[in-house]
Amino acid sequence: MIELFQKGGPAMWPLLALSVVAIAVMAERAITLYRARTDTETFLARIAAALEVQRYDDALESARSGHGAMARILAAGLEKVKRGRGEVERAIETRGNVEVGRLEKGLSLLQAVAKTAPLIGFFGTVAGMINAFEAMGKAGAGDPAAVAVGISEALITTAGGLAVAIPVFFVHSLLLGKVNSFVMEMEEASMRFLDALEKAEEKQALQLSREEIGGTYLEI
Repeated sequence: MIELFQKGGPAMWPLLALSVVAIAVMAERAITLYRARTDTETFLARIAAALEVQRYDDALESARSGHGAMARILAAGLEKVKRGRGEVERAIETRGNVEVGRLEKGLSLLQAVAKTAPLIGFFGTVAGMINAFEAMGKAGAGDPAAVAVGISEALITTAGGLAVAIPVFFVHSLLLGKVNSFVMEMEEASMRFLDALEKAEEKQALQLSREEIGGTYLEI
């Protein structure tokens, strides 16, 4: 492997650098997405149960004690409950955008690596072919050994660029799919949370109206 790397010429060094960066980003993204997982059903059920009895502080505490992007999004919404539904929706949307940005962090870099590595390999191929033709010009077409080094360099750099780009592109697609899945899950959970909040507000309004009617009857 080391021998092939050396035969690949100068273009192998930036390919090596790109591969190291890609591995670091992929590992960090995998850990981040793993930690972002949430048992959505259990989490929402706990918050919905607190909202049903108008225990907003308990719902907020449950959200704050949770982990992952979903917990932070719902906590941001619950913090604005007393300011009205409009503020709650804006807080959820704002926090959701922040969380999505965090989940997508680094994916653009992986995409750049997947696109750049083949270009560097192609550059190395061109450089190798130039060296091959120069050697041919000096030694003549009758000496294949003279051009073998340049052709070898060209083929190795091409293979090196593809060897970096293909797995990076594959992992990038997997991570992007996981992020999109998270986003869909967060959107669905946010809608269910808002529905639960609306039912809690309607129930609270109904109770207040009954108390007002009862008070009026008592006064009469």
